[in-house]
Amino acid sequence: MNRSFVQKPWVQILFIMLVAVLAYANIFGNGFVIDDQYFIKEWSLTRNWSNAGQMILGANPPSQPGVYRPVRSLLYLLYFQLFGTHPIGYHLHSLAVHLLSTFFVYFIIKKLIGYWSLDIGNFINAPFVGALMFGLHPIHTESITYIAASMEMTGAVFFFASFYTYLHNKKWVALISALLAFFTYEMTLTLPLFLVLYELTLGESATKPCPRGPLGQVVYTLQNNMKNVVPFFVIAGGYLAVRFSLGVGLSRGDYLAFSPYHTWLTMTKMVVKYISLLVFPMTLSHNHTVIPGFEAFMTPYSDQAAILRQSILDPEILGAIGAIGGIGMIGWKIRKKYPLISFGIGWVFISLLPVLYIFPQGTAFAEKYLYIASVGWMIILAYGLGRIREIGKIGAIGMIGAIGVIGAFYGIRTYMRNADWRSPIALWEHETLIHPDSELAFYSLGVYYAKIGQTDKAITSYQKAVSLKPKFTEASHNLNLLKNTTKQE
Repeated sequence: MNRSFVQKPWVQILFIMLVAVLAYANIFGNGFVIDDQYFIKEWSLTRNWSNAGQMILGANPPSQPGVYRPVRSLLYLLYFQLFGTHPIGYHLHSLAVHLLSTFFVYFIIKKLIGYWSLDIGNFINAPFVGALMFGLHPIHTESITYIAASMEMTGAVFFFASFYTYLHNKKWVALISALLAFFTYEMTLTLPLFLVLYELTLGESATKPCPRGPLGQVVYTLQNNMKNVVPFFVIAGGYLAVRFSLGVGLSRGDYLAFSPYHTWLTMTKMVVKYISLLVFPMTLSHNHTVIPGFEAFMTPYSDQAAILRQSILDPEILGAIGAIGGIGMIGWKIRKKYPLISFGIGWVFISLLPVLYIFPQGTAFAEKYLYIASVGWMIILAYGLGRIREIGKIGAIGMIGAIGVIGAFYGIRTYMRNADWRSPIALWEHETLIHPDSELAFYSLGVYYAKIGQTDKAITSYQKAVSLKPKFTEASHNLNLLKNTTKQE
């Protein structure tokens, strides 16, 4: 095959999108799960265009307080007019979001490695590898297969578009894209910090010698580039001003066990868990265990004492702090020799800032929070493989084989994980299998079994929930109600 042909960006992009579509092909048989019910089937405001003004002012379904995402709300309004309550149209949006994100990831990596040529094998280059792994990575299934999450990830598309156009000095396009991102999904508010990171590690000023030492280099770089970044901070501040004026704060719940200190101790372990899932996406879950007895979704029956028993001297917490500090130190030490790796490390850490419970968000851990973060890992992975190839540690055939194996694993794992989201029952059945001590999983499964009339299975699920948490009053109430109904019949 002609090498120049297969290295053409449009050829590589088409191939990546094809395999990404294959990996997500089975989502079109999936129905609505969890919050999809509230946004699509029950939210009355989506029924009429006249409600657009309320959505711009922050209206949300009653069960979804504490957020201000007017662009997302308007998309729900538009899509209800187009698709009603048919899932396929919404899944088309989900796939489009992922393909557009993958497109931008390819060209972001292509732009970033302009300073470092990283040809892998005979025709596979770093942008191809990074975008391919992003398109197939199974950690993205919650972000894409779950409709409510994919509507949020629309903001990620605008985020990537803004970052890419910033790299190409298209400042007005970048600013407009940033504005759309901020008003779609709050996690994108970190964009200005990403731009600062870029200027400090890969920007033109960062590559120039500075006699004032490392900190002097930082000051010099910021002095020369903050004029480019300040408008993005201004727009982010404008979004926050509008949000606060509408009475929407930054918190969506309480600190874990109502203790900021113990919450932040716990979050050190969550950072390590996020990183481990990027590298080894094996056990995927909607409701991860934070610590034994306490799950990602805090309920009145969560083991608060388990959170409060934690200490900064606990080996796990010390290990997590050491791991975070060690990774950060590596990123700082190698910033001159391997700036792309430093940039990738910084990308992951910055993207997680909004979900570290500086302000409580209601969910202690979620895989969808890794959608933007994963780009940092893709940059590290693509660059690392390129360096291995460059120093001759592995031949071209071996490198292509390694990429093929990783890509095949990611794609197959994604396809399999999509099936867990096909219905609420499938999702919670999966949760009970991987979290057999989760009272929330068994209770939720019981609720959905009862809705479809599978009374015996509902009773069994409620019984399991009650056995795990005897004081789980909702489970006990539903269990007794079903038993009495069964007796009367």
